[in-house]
Amino acid sequence: MFEKCQWFTPDLTLVLHDYGTSILFAHGTGSIHEALDHVAWPVHLQVQPDALDEVRRHATVTNEKHMQRMTLESRTPTSVDPRARRLTSADADALTKLYQDGEATGESPDFFYSSMVTDGVFFGVYEDQELTAVAGTHLVARDESAAAIGNVYVRRDRRSRGLGRTVTAAVVNELRDLETIGLNVRADNRSAIHVYESLGFATHCDFREALAARAL
Repeated sequence: MFEKCQWFTPDLTLVLHDYGTSILFAHGTGSIHEALDHVAWPVHLQVQPDALDEVRRHATVTNEKHMQRMTLESRTPTSVDPRARRLTSADADALTKLYQDGEATGESPDFFYSSMVTDGVFFGVYEDQELTAVAGTHLVARDESAAAIGNVYVRRDRRSRGLGRTVTAAVVNELRDLETIGLNVRADNRSAIHVYESLGFATHCDFREALAARAL
């Protein structure tokens, strides 16, 4: 994992280079300008509000979202629904089709690459040969005992049936031996937050997610 990272001081600022893009993480403002000199544009942002204000001084910021970062705090085993099955590269087309269901409402994951399925952990539920729910990972770094859960989506006509919890529980169960398991969720998505809390996650911090493009 860390060979694809660049750290900048004095603040905790990190640029992750992977999947042909860059992600900038920042908890302070002192290293923002330097970090922006080492990104591939456009850059995905996961930063604190003061850091976002500093990015605006050097770049054009769009798609801002108020997010919560949650980490797994309870290690109590969770039963896994047998409907949740491990996905492979053979499921890539079904995943793409499922995520397209949320494009019109802006709900589809905006950071998914098919290589994540083989590099990480994805579980899904098929109903009538259609993939209707999925949860996966953005990254799994077993050498660092850490993983980030993401790309969670339930088809709009199959919600409120517990499918989101089913697939997320399966991913958590697969990763439970890791020291750090985190995920990001929109701060206004109370139903998803409730599901994650029921699986043992607790809020770690608030932050802002956005996309930055080089200023003209």
